[in-house]
Amino acid sequence: MVYHAIADLLKLCEETKKPLWEVVLQADMESRQVSREDSYHTMESMYTAMRQADQNYDKSLRSSSGMSGGDGEKMRAFNESGKNLCSDFTALAMEKALKMAESNACMRRIVAAPTAGSCGVIPAVFLSYEDMFASNRDEIVHALFIAAGIGAVIAENASIAGAFGGCQAEIGSASAMAAAGLVYLQGGDEHQMMQAAALALKNMLGLACDPVGGLVEVPCIKRNVAGTVNAISSAQLAMAGIESAISPDDVIDSMYRIGNIMPHALKETSEGGLATSESARKLCKNLGN
Repeated sequence: MVYHAIADLLKLCEETKKPLWEVVLQADMESRQVSREDSYHTMESMYTAMRQADQNYDKSLRSSSGMSGGDGEKMRAFNESGKNLCSDFTALAMEKALKMAESNACMRRIVAAPTAGSCGVIPAVFLSYEDMFASNRDEIVHALFIAAGIGAVIAENASIAGAFGGCQAEIGSASAMAAAGLVYLQGGDEHQMMQAAALALKNMLGLACDPVGGLVEVPCIKRNVAGTVNAISSAQLAMAGIESAISPDDVIDSMYRIGNIMPHALKETSEGGLATSESARKLCKNLGN
């Protein structure tokens, strides 16, 4: 099975009468010339790594720059206080997004999903769903295949790299992938999954990649939380039957065009945006930069 667009994925589901995750799994088997068991095991192993990274979060760790670490624990304590206005699910996902992104900055083992800088979004949504709703592990793996299919289309037709498309390509892509997978976990159909992805990506269009000091910490870590909440809200819109006026493939194409015209200074170079603010200069001075 070969697909190059969201429309291709939907067409394959219709023609083969297979669910989206099966279509993506089959495509992976054919592309990498592996068995069904190998393909499934690879994805399952990635989810296991996500779970281990969450469980192994160390609140005492700080990144070598000193700019990050410990915020995941602060979020946990705040959630524990009962003061978080979000639902228990969203609050937990925010906590996990921080923990995963901080673990990346502290050189812990994470899964680049789709990149290291956006590693917190997908795990935050899927791990929280399993924890809150006792979802079957196989269902989570199926959701990961769906996320992977969305990510593959974005990577082919736009980009998942901040150096090319800005942070819209990293956090935006991760958010779209997580949104589609969450719709699956909630029992939505393929059309709703794609609408959720489109809605999530639309909300992130034009997002600059402006890391302070060239490090994947500020503002990257907190943006993982924003991408997580965006994925959840977009999935709920789609589940309610609300659709994107712009087709999913057109949203992806728009991200590609925006990336092309985005200034070089806003594409991971640390030459613009937040990276050149007065606050950033002070942080970098303390880093010896």
